[in-house]
Amino acid sequence: MRKAEVYVETSVWGAAANVEPAYFRLAAERLFAMVADYEFFVSPVVFEEIEKAPPNVRDVITSLLAKAIPKILDPTAEVEYLAEEYVRREVIPARFRNDAIHVAYATYYAKDFLVSYNFKHIVGIRRRNFIRAANVVLGYATPEIVSPEELVDV
Repeated sequence: MRKAEVYVETSVWGAAANVEPAYFRLAAERLFAMVADYEFFVSPVVFEEIEKAPPNVRDVITSLLAKAIPKILDPTAEVEYLAEEYVRREVIPARFRNDAIHVAYATYYAKDFLVSYNFKHIVGIRRRNFIRAANVVLGYATPEIVSPEELVDV
């Protein structure tokens, strides 16, 4: 049986490295422990954002990356195009372009899930609807956009 493919956006890695809120941390940790059920994916943008975190947070995330063993998706012109379209269509604000890039990677590479704790620009119901509508127009299927709690029993 094929494992579900999950693009893990930076906020989930960060949540797993933070003490508070404990609920987010526990759900993220459980998600990363489910390597038998899920195949994890990240983009170079995830690593760029992690690099900006404090050293103690980066250390925890590095440990989690070693356990979850995510595959790194390659940058493409189509990913860049999709991200630009999300910004141009005001699906995601221009100053949060990295959020558009995360959605573009998960969409272009046809992942089953995009998991995030970014409720403002990615996971919120309005934003999910905007993303879905843009992808219909652009000719792409939209991954299920969820928080970690939706993939694990907490």
